[in-house]
Amino acid sequence: MIRERLPALVPLRLLLVLGFLDALGPLSIDLYVPAFPELQADLRLNDLTVQITLAAMTAGLALGQGVVGSWSDRVGRRRPLLVAMTLHLVGSVTCAVAPSLAVLLAGRIGQGLGAAGSAVLVLAIIRDLSEGSRFITLLTRVTLITTTAPLVAPIAGATLLPLVGWRGLFGVLAAFSTVLLVATAVVVPETLRREHLTPSGRLRKTLADRRFRAAAVVGAATYAGIYAYVAASPLLLRTVWGLSPFAFAAAFLVGSIGLMLGVQVGGALARRTSERSVLLCAASLALAAAIALLPAQLGGLAGVLPCLWVFATACGACFPAAAAIALRDQGAQAGTATSAYGFTTFAAAAALSPLPGLIGVSSATPVAAILAGTAVVSLLVTTIALRPAAVQPIQAVSFESPR
Repeated sequence: MIRERLPALVPLRLLLVLGFLDALGPLSIDLYVPAFPELQADLRLNDLTVQITLAAMTAGLALGQGVVGSWSDRVGRRRPLLVAMTLHLVGSVTCAVAPSLAVLLAGRIGQGLGAAGSAVLVLAIIRDLSEGSRFITLLTRVTLITTTAPLVAPIAGATLLPLVGWRGLFGVLAAFSTVLLVATAVVVPETLRREHLTPSGRLRKTLADRRFRAAAVVGAATYAGIYAYVAASPLLLRTVWGLSPFAFAAAFLVGSIGLMLGVQVGGALARRTSERSVLLCAASLALAAAIALLPAQLGGLAGVLPCLWVFATACGACFPAAAAIALRDQGAQAGTATSAYGFTTFAAAAALSPLPGLIGVSSATPVAAILAGTAVVSLLVTTIALRPAAVQPIQAVSFESPR
């Protein structure tokens, strides 16, 4: 049933479930990334084909985000969210039992479709509940959970890998999605207001917004950069520098902490200055970090890891600012807008994530070129297409403790 009114308070239990729902996509990637070499050996894959298993999920993320938001604008948020969680569960089980690359790719696409639904609908629910500075506040609270949860995923993956193998890691994801399916059914209410039912013209209205189009391009470049970083990391750190699965997971953990820190700092700055200023500073920092990789690689891991950390942190700072600009005027079609935004970002990620495996990673130079390219796009679009806008007045958002 579509809600007539929204509650004045946002329950903490709802924030927790939304955070873990939003974390489903990153968890589905980060948990199995340390197992790339083992996956390659078991299914006889090369660098490119193992990268395609990552691209398959991001393709599913893009495809799912292209349709689920419009559907939710018609029927509400709960039903599509439950369907999405079921898809992720089925996809995870398929991956765990996959006898071949083709079946594994099918399962990864299913995981991506399910994670797409959760990502789009979490953002739409947040937009249903808030706007302006309140949206940024609520988004950064949820994103704190989203980015904290995957921090343990590489460590957990590296720890579990010798015990359960790469297939067992997908079994863990299946168990996690089962718990989330139950939690969603119990905790997440319908948040779409009846007056926001929009029977037609939603996508046209969304795409007519110039600021939405520009912010979507910035978001796409940022996501492409962070997914390229994720895809290149095991090739660069495990293959080139020979890190063990656990050492790689520790290095990846540090980068994830940077991403989490960037999201929180970027959100806080956007509430005090402007989203455009945050994007300009963060994109400039990401570009500087990518370029610095070229001379830094001469110092080995001690030079490369700080540059990768700064790049991930800068990308994190871009996320809340770009989303806030894109969805600012999309309250009447929040589901469609989040679908269009999500499709753009994850389509770019799906297109770019196989590139490190395609061109080969024998040093940090190709990685630096890819990351710098994404930062240049963000910086140029922010400078040219996003004109300075008035800063929204800061409003408080209320949270209640679980009873």
